[in-house]
Amino acid sequence: MLFKILSISHGWFEVDFDRQFILTNSDFMGCDAPALFLNALGDLLDGRVSEQWLCWQDEPGAYILRLARDCERLIIEIFDAIRDSDSLEYCGACLEKDIGKRVYKGEDKINPFVKSVITEFGLYENGNGKYLYQNHWGAFPQEQYNRLKKSLRTK
Repeated sequence: MLFKILSISHGWFEVDFDRQFILTNSDFMGCDAPALFLNALGDLLDGRVSEQWLCWQDEPGAYILRLARDCERLIIEIFDAIRDSDSLEYCGACLEKDIGKRVYKGEDKINPFVKSVITEFGLYENGNGKYLYQNHWGAFPQEQYNRLKKSLRTK
């Protein structure tokens, strides 16, 4: 499963899964979906949880992500939300009741996927990448990024 950060621009964060589905998140409501995504992956990789639910706010609509771990496999499902983003929680199992049509499903070994996420976010950790991230989105999620890297090294 391929993960790619496509753009970070003027309060919008856009990622691609498998060159099949593009997710866009707006920071209008204050949801730092990239940080939540890194944190969710860290919890799955560490075995703290077997499933995570996240909201990606697309102003006014939203997408809901379900990330699940089955042994060494990661399953990512993306659903249309049946309510607008301003009425949804940022994360948590409560989001399951707000899912509509499934628009994407991908599956891969968890470690290679996490490596691709670390590589993509690593482009924004320092220098010009960090400058772009901070000026067009907000603070780089350093704590979540470092934790994910550390968790992968111990696996």
